[in-house]
Amino acid sequence: MRKVFLGGALVCALSLAITGTAFATTTTMNASMKASPAKAGTKKKPRPTALTLGIEGGTTTGTGQPAPSTRLKVMLPKGFVWNGKLWAKKARCSVSDAVRKHSASACPAKSKIGKGHVTALASNGNLVEELDVTAFVTTTGDLGLFLKGDSPLPIGTMIVGKVKGRTIDVAIPLNVQEPVSGVKSGIKTLKFTLNGKTKVKGKSRGILETTSCSGGKWTGQVTNILQDGSLTQKVSTPCHK
Repeated sequence: MRKVFLGGALVCALSLAITGTAFATTTTMNASMKASPAKAGTKKKPRPTALTLGIEGGTTTGTGQPAPSTRLKVMLPKGFVWNGKLWAKKARCSVSDAVRKHSASACPAKSKIGKGHVTALASNGNLVEELDVTAFVTTTGDLGLFLKGDSPLPIGTMIVGKVKGRTIDVAIPLNVQEPVSGVKSGIKTLKFTLNGKTKVKGKSRGILETTSCSGGKWTGQVTNILQDGSLTQKVSTPCHK
């Protein structure tokens, strides 16, 4: 979580807060996924679908904090299509503009495709940062996630999820993993929904669309790559033709 303006006294206080503490080295993860509507589209008539992803982080001891995440990789279920390249270029967000201005207002309104929230823990769980997350289509057709928080650090930055096929690969910069050098931050809860739509030749198209359903459920996968290891979990949601 990148601070925008952080006084020396706060840096000192945060540094002192971690003296003599250590976050738990064994992190746990419970991931979830929900899609709506559950009725699948077809290749000829793809159906716009809202997808909600969730992560709950913890530790095996129930104390301390999860280890910092360096990447989050989401494998969308088979039968899902990412449509970032369908967005008009003028309706896409420049990541560099959003980062430079520390504001989601740098993004065109029509580039917004979802929102959510993250609760992060630092200083062995003694510090809590609540972050609003707003999702955008970037200029490259990928996923931009703008993070906005006020306390204990003012945060305003965008991270990017590169989309290749059905995989969304979100790299988390070091200044988000450690908002102040040595002060490590881990995900307690994460939840966001992607549900944006745009018009293409007069038809409504979704940022995510479904083209099939097999076996009565869509199954994806979430991988949380940590500073000290990684966790992978399959996630499913019901579907029907």
